[in-house]
Amino acid sequence: MAEPATNDVELLRQLAKGNEEAFRALYDCHQGSIFRFVLHMSGSRSTAEEVTQEVFMQLISNTKGYDPAKGPLAAYLFGMARNLTRRTLRQLPREEELSEDGVLEPASEMDLLEELSQLDLLEQLKKAVLALPGPYREVVVLCDLEEMSYPAAAEVLQCSSGTVASRLHRARAMLKTKLSTRMKSEGCAR
Repeated sequence: MAEPATNDVELLRQLAKGNEEAFRALYDCHQGSIFRFVLHMSGSRSTAEEVTQEVFMQLISNTKGYDPAKGPLAAYLFGMARNLTRRTLRQLPREEELSEDGVLEPASEMDLLEELSQLDLLEQLKKAVLALPGPYREVVVLCDLEEMSYPAAAEVLQCSSGTVASRLHRARAMLKTKLSTRMKSEGCAR
């Protein structure tokens, strides 16, 4: 999204002619945000890698599929990523969706307790986001994690900005409830 839309359109024209540099420029500009979106939606690094690769493979094979009149290229790519992620998640057993792909190591032994506490909180938040119904998870990922504006998220989700705002409000309330319930239950368990 850092590049102007007109530059994306020109790069797509060049890509259609087989220009590898144009592909590289489009990939460099959009790959990170697409990968993060899928990672947050799926909770799986491998799913994020596969879906991101598939988004760009589809872009290469069908450069005419994008219509600049319908919105920016980023929205088109997020839409593809959204659909591919949904399809992938429907095919995976539930346990694979929530699998842990990596372990963070503490910076020093003195920070160990604090980092473990933060990691536990982050893990709880990650699980709570993944447990949200799809439409609510999407708005949290796009607006809160990807810091997308309501109008931009509305383009990706093909709904109104008001719907995005409403879903986000509801999703935040659901997250607050889930996290406060977990915190209370852990407080009693300790």
